[in-house]
Amino acid sequence: MERTRIALSLALALAAATPVASAQTPVVLKLATIVGTDNPFSTAAVKFKELAEAKSGGRLKIEVYPAGQLSKNETVMLEGMQLGTVDIGAISAPSIGGKFDPKFMVPDIPFLWQGREHIWKVVDGPLGADLMKRLEPLGAKGFCYGGGFGFRNILSNKRPILTPDDLKGQTIRVPPIPSISETMKLFGANPVPMQWGEVYLAMKQGTIDGLELPPTTMVSDKFPEVTKYYSKTLHSYPPAIWMMASAKYKSLPPDLRKVIDDTMLESCAQHRLDEVRADADSMASMRVKGVQVNEVKDLKVFQQRAQPVYKFIEGKVGKDLYDKWVAAANAAAKK
Repeated sequence: MERTRIALSLALALAAATPVASAQTPVVLKLATIVGTDNPFSTAAVKFKELAEAKSGGRLKIEVYPAGQLSKNETVMLEGMQLGTVDIGAISAPSIGGKFDPKFMVPDIPFLWQGREHIWKVVDGPLGADLMKRLEPLGAKGFCYGGGFGFRNILSNKRPILTPDDLKGQTIRVPPIPSISETMKLFGANPVPMQWGEVYLAMKQGTIDGLELPPTTMVSDKFPEVTKYYSKTLHSYPPAIWMMASAKYKSLPPDLRKVIDDTMLESCAQHRLDEVRADADSMASMRVKGVQVNEVKDLKVFQQRAQPVYKFIEGKVGKDLYDKWVAAANAAAKK
């Protein structure tokens, strides 16, 4: 009888101790980026980690995996959220449109945006919110739009790109974004899809003649080491959505979901600040490293050549949605 009482006491003691130990174990969330540690995506990710862990009192632990350690590209990142291998990340809208839902291609109309503040006005409004809702069937919850990668420009080891004809015959790597591929074709290039992790070596070995990248990624991922010319065509600005795997988000208690909600907004703001700073720093860094940076004096020639892409995107996203985004962009440009 005494032994039974002792065993029961020990069992009760262990049962009482178990919830306490469990409550002290932090929830681990994996945050992925595909770019280097100096890129605004990655610096904003570190900010997210710091804020979320502090706001949760240590109940959340954020593990940051930059530079493709967990996801080689943005498509794989969203697939990771669906599979449960990635919890948090920021993905540019056209990358989602390239594989999962073509309506996410709508912000990538070439030469639509006059500057960062221009596109941020639109994505922070109802059209941006409606687009984010389309993430739910894809297994992700969208929170806000960060800074993106920046305006995309063209790298080449052949020659400066001052007119579309300068791209004629050049093999240009493109991401899995149909609108960018179509734009490069119209400029006379030979667009070649390629996994991001393979691009640096391909540029170094001459497998490709060039690619198109924003300044921040150009520098954070070391492309000045293998690039001669960087020409500011400003042909695209794909906005990035900060998101979390829906299943993981829903599994959190309400107070931790609130921490995520608040931290996402602060991280989006940080992302924008970091992008503006890094863009200017990257342009200066390129020049120091010997890259010839070319200002394109007449973008109208590029804009005219890209006209068929507008119809291409309209066909992918639908005329109604296309018209709404163009109208919102025109209205925002007048303010």
